[in-house]
Amino acid sequence: MPRRTGCRGSWGLAALIAVAALAGCGGDEQADLLVTAPRLFDGEHVLSDGAVAIRGDEIVAAGSRENVHVDAERTLALRNATLLPGLIDLHTHQLGYGQSGSVVTTVRDLGTDDRNLPLQGPSPGPRVFAAGPLITAPGGYPIPIHGNGVAHVVRNPDGARAYVRSLADRGAAVIKVSLQFGFPVITFATLRAIVEEAHAHDLRVTAHVGEGRGALMALRSGVDELAHMPCGYEPELMGELAHAGVEIVATLHVARLAGGCPGLLENATSFLRRGGTLLYGTDYGVTGIPRGVDVAELELLAGVGLGRLGALRSATSKAANVLAIDDLGRLAEGSPADVVAVRGDPTQNLEALSEPVLVVRDGAIQVGG
Repeated sequence: MPRRTGCRGSWGLAALIAVAALAGCGGDEQADLLVTAPRLFDGEHVLSDGAVAIRGDEIVAAGSRENVHVDAERTLALRNATLLPGLIDLHTHQLGYGQSGSVVTTVRDLGTDDRNLPLQGPSPGPRVFAAGPLITAPGGYPIPIHGNGVAHVVRNPDGARAYVRSLADRGAAVIKVSLQFGFPVITFATLRAIVEEAHAHDLRVTAHVGEGRGALMALRSGVDELAHMPCGYEPELMGELAHAGVEIVATLHVARLAGGCPGLLENATSFLRRGGTLLYGTDYGVTGIPRGVDVAELELLAGVGLGRLGALRSATSKAANVLAIDDLGRLAEGSPADVVAVRGDPTQNLEALSEPVLVVRDGAIQVGG
């Protein structure tokens, strides 16, 4: 699919930050802010002695300090810290409210009243992409549990196509369908109509699934992504999903909190071993999932085979690949100026992500500075 390009905090970092105003670096590139730290994770790799230069809402240079040549109006030199792209949570609810001030600077809302489209997230707060309601069958999930507010019923392929068109016209960023068996589920023909119409509007389709039947239906219909790792160990199905390029937003932590999901971690491990892509998403809004970053989710992703560095990639550069802003989730020239800094080294201790010392979103300082 084609991609579209797209409150300052108080002083309070004390010994962590040394501030040098009007710090010229001998280069021609002009910057509003230069941030340096002993470590930099650029979305893919870790570099020592890192630097990020920001002008307006864009990164103009990033990488090793010796390679970043800018004339900056202001410099923040962070000690014992790591610079990272703002994290991306691909499965949230509540439109990003409650997420402000964390290392999560972008969220994707996968279930909201369609009257919220088009929407603006909280300010200051994370950037928000939204699906609108889950498309479901009469009496299908989530209606029996959560009511009609975050669901839209379709009864046939024509009605499904019309509703997807209306979501696209109102700025939906992704289309979400419910394939939760144990409740009524839309027909395969209706699901194919949703996928075809969404793809005609350059929109991905993500499917809420509970176990293998829903995942198989998603696979056969051309759905792009699963919104949860399925329960019930099915290594062959995991291999098919991986081979077809269906990505999975894992939500391992919330599934474990709910209980009754056998085979969850085994499926995740099998999917990874067969070349599948696991992405970071938390189901924020569900009881037990913390605001901001869910360290437990990242630790579970690390444990099933990604490792800590891979878990960070799943929440930055890999997550950004499914969103419609070029170079989001990366610290690179031309990327949106979403930059966070944390004490210590999150590639060694993911808990470091819980206490940011600097949060910049679209060039605006939300924490620190």
